[in-house]
Amino acid sequence: MDWIVFDYAGVISRPPPADAGTRLVEAVGVEPALFWPAYWQNRRAYDLGAVDAAAYWRDVHDQLGLPFEDAARERLVALDLGIWLDLDPGTLEIVDGLAAGGARLALLSNAVVEMARLIEGQSWSGVFRHRLFSADLHLTKPGAEIYHRTCEVLGAQPGDVLFIDDRQENVDAARAVGMKALLFTGAARLRADLEVLLPGALGRSATAR
Repeated sequence: MDWIVFDYAGVISRPPPADAGTRLVEAVGVEPALFWPAYWQNRRAYDLGAVDAAAYWRDVHDQLGLPFEDAARERLVALDLGIWLDLDPGTLEIVDGLAAGGARLALLSNAVVEMARLIEGQSWSGVFRHRLFSADLHLTKPGAEIYHRTCEVLGAQPGDVLFIDDRQENVDAARAVGMKALLFTGAARLRADLEVLLPGALGRSATAR
């Protein structure tokens, strides 16, 4: 296998707990049942980099019938990013082990531009030789184009790429373009799958975080 490509949210980072967005909802000032539909309604445009944070949050407020002040943007962005920052130590240990074993690693994530830049600034992300984000590519999973573009950047054929994601639709889309793909359901399962699929690839894992 020439490349192993990881998703970020739900794989490198843990899924947000049920109350993770409480502070974000409180900052907007509406009930969760009203907030989340507005949050997700046009999220894809934000993930694509088609709109910036101010335009995205203005749209959320418009949907809710609330005024929006640009001064609130920075706080809302920070609270939004904070939902997705609980890293999974088990996955990071696997990543370290793969890197120690000489595997070529890349990251492919549907991520807004602020999250992309935040991830790039983290020490753990340095083992990924390429870090690809939807906001930079102007493409999102599970569209076939983002997988083809990833292969172009990696200089690899789809069949030489193993993709790991926690969403079945993204795994299915990767397989449809010819990639090998694993559905992430937890670090222990991923380790077992990799030991079968790529014997010896984990090398000597770094000390668990």
